[in-house]
Formats: sequence, C-alpha cells, structure tokens
Amino acid sequence: MKVPFVSLLAFASSLTTVISTPLAEPATLSKRVDPESLVTSLFATVQSHTKVINSTTDTLSPSSSAEEKAAAGKIFTAQLAAINAAVVDATKSLSKRSFDLEERQLPNPVTLAGLVVNLLLDISGALNNIIADLGLSKCLLLPQHRKNLGPNWLSVAATLSFLGPLVGSLSALLLALDGVVDQLLALVKQLLDGLLIGLSLALAGLVL
Repeated sequence: MKVPFVSLLAFASSLTTVISTPLAEPATLSKRVDPESLVTSLFATVQSHTKVINSTTDTLSPSSSAEEKAAAGKIFTAQLAAINAAVVDATKSLSKRSFDLEERQLPNPVTLAGLVVNLLLDISGALNNIIADLGLSKCLLLPQHRKNLGPNWLSVAATLSFLGPLVGSLSALLLALDGVVDQLLALVKQLLDGLLIGLSLALAGLVL
C-alpha cells in the first residue's frame, strides 16, 4: 500500500495573504546556508530513503511470514536511521550561525513552508505504510499491546525505537527553521490543517 505524494507548492502560494508585511523576493542568505536550498536538498535525500521503505512495504501482505516481516523491519530501521541522520545534519547546518533581521526576511515564508510540509508528508506516508504492514497502530496508541506482537516483536521494537529520535530531530529542524524565517511554524501548521489527510500517528509528538 502506497500513500500518494501530494505537492503543496501551488496550494502554499494561495496563503500569501496571511503574511502581514510585504515579502522580499526570495534570495540566498549565504553560500553556506540557504534555508530553501537546504530543505530542498534534505527532501531529495529523504525521498531516496522513503522510496526504499515504500517499495519494501509493497512486497508485504497480511499473509507475509514472520521472517519476511523481520527482514522488512531491518530495512525500515536502517532507512529511518538514515532519514534521522540527514535531518540532524540539516539542523546542524542551520544552527552554525545566527541570522540578523534583514537576513530573516530573505526567504519566502510561504514557499519554504510548502517545502517543509512536502517533507513531512513524505515521511508521514512512509511511516503509515510501515505501521500498516507491521501492525504497529495499537502499539503506538497503547504500549501494553507490544507484548502481543508474537515472533515479529524484535523487528517491530527496533523500528519503534527510531520513531522517538526521528520525531525529536524533525522538531529540532522546525524550530531551527522558525528561528531563521518568521512565522514559518504557523504557516506549516496552517497548511497541514487545510489538508484532508493528517500526519502519521507516529509523528504525533511533533512540535508545531
């Protein structure tokens, strides 16, 4: 089962009116750190890993054996770890320097918010596929159900162990971006609230 990817850049442009002050034309903050380029690059990296996750979930079915699910779980764990590492690296790039008031006005908040939402939706879709194929929904809602996972519990436990760090890393990235671009978190939340689909249950702890 594969969650379709929804591009929000066109939708994001319709929210320009929510910005109370005129926006400067998008421009590069510096050769070292440009938030739009950084998120675009991060998104490309993340997509290379979610593609592996989604193609792996396509091979699973309700009749898949415990061994097949365990093998898939190892792939999911490795890909989630790689996504987490990429998010952490991007956050570090933003945190290496501070931005003065003039620099904070350079990126277009609406455009950047659309890029961030696309990033979150791509990760969310991959996580939903993992949850569905490994039967994690009850485990995420009620931890006591984890003891009933049977022979699949090791791969599920390993996958679950990466969700906490990933949610924390994504929250740190959002806060770092919000420190560079005024009103970014509010715009991201507004875009997400305007969608018929929400973020994965696995991202419930995300700071927005």
